[in-house]
Amino acid sequence: MKLHIVGGFLGGGKTTAITNAAKVLSTEGKKVGVITNDQDNYNKETRFVNANYNPSEEVFNSCFSSNFDSLSDKIVRLYQDAQPDYIFAESVGSCTDLVSTVVRPLMAFNKDIIESIILSTVIDARLLLSFLKGDNLMFSENTIFIIDKQIEEADLLIINKIDLLSEAEVPVLKSLINKMLQDKITITQNSFSPQNIDNWLDTLENLPPLKREPLKIDYELYGNGESNLIWLNEEFTFTATKPEAGEYVICFIENVVNDFREKQIPIGHLKFLLLNGEQVQKISFTAIHDGDWAKNISLVASNRVKLMMNARIETTPNIALSIIQDQIATVSTDEAKVSRSNVVASQPIYTTQKCHIQKATHCCEECVCLKKILARNATRREDGSATALAELESEEFECCCNDSDGDGCCC
Repeated sequence: MKLHIVGGFLGGGKTTAITNAAKVLSTEGKKVGVITNDQDNYNKETRFVNANYNPSEEVFNSCFSSNFDSLSDKIVRLYQDAQPDYIFAESVGSCTDLVSTVVRPLMAFNKDIIESIILSTVIDARLLLSFLKGDNLMFSENTIFIIDKQIEEADLLIINKIDLLSEAEVPVLKSLINKMLQDKITITQNSFSPQNIDNWLDTLENLPPLKREPLKIDYELYGNGESNLIWLNEEFTFTATKPEAGEYVICFIENVVNDFREKQIPIGHLKFLLLNGEQVQKISFTAIHDGDWAKNISLVASNRVKLMMNARIETTPNIALSIIQDQIATVSTDEAKVSRSNVVASQPIYTTQKCHIQKATHCCEECVCLKKILARNATRREDGSATALAELESEEFECCCNDSDGDGCCC
């Protein structure tokens, strides 16, 4: 079984990418499982994944990096119950240091069922462009530190939502990537494009052997960045005297987003699931403003609509709850009522990583990939020319294949 960990900052489009990758693989006859991650018991992503009929598990109450045991247990359970060929595990968007706290421990302790692990970091192309240009992102220094470290540790950097860049912005971004991220393996992607998803999956299958360096990370900055982004989760039921409940929902969402923007509250992500009978629609907002979101919503006439909200924003719980209460009052009339339930507004508390492996173990002597590298290096040393010696490959790396006849050649 191959494990693909999908990380990256909030609002990058991780869930959409995973869902569509699972669909592509399923049409090819592959079994796919999904593990989602949240820092409370209200995991909207799992509900969205379940709506797309993927076998799933969830790790909640902490991110992967500080709850390794739960992640490992969920992988084993999903493997035993569904026998998937692939598992996609989506980490919390404010999580980093995944190589030392997740990838290496899993390869050490779960190598009997995991053939390989690749960490894909997904980032919104518009956010990456602003980040590389040094624009003011409104986020605190601590939060920007997390974004930087997520990019640094990626095995594969997926520059998502590339279709949302203007024609003039695309070459600017490519130039900055070539200048500032020349050592990274990158692909651009629109996760709604089957061709782009195919390209991602093909890239995952053909990545060269990986030599992962542990992050040099300031845990005080990291912890403060996590804590700055509060969690806000709620469920709302809109009931109208006429079959127009959906219109009140749209008005409410627009008012909430505008209020956050006007108060200059940085939005990591602000996600809504609109539930109308069997109809499920996802509406997402990020740090990048999108004024045309409502045109993509298809409303069905109904007197009752349910709305689920999940937000990571830089503010305090009290301010966030006050904004929501004000906007409920704004849309409530004699013709429309709004009820609230499952309200959670909390400030995350950074927890210490339970399992942390910074130094990779050496490949076993039977590693096919290592043998090939040693053979190539021997030929180069025998040649002795400056060109040949410049091509010498590192003989210490983390093997991600399973080609040996023994217990597996992974480190």
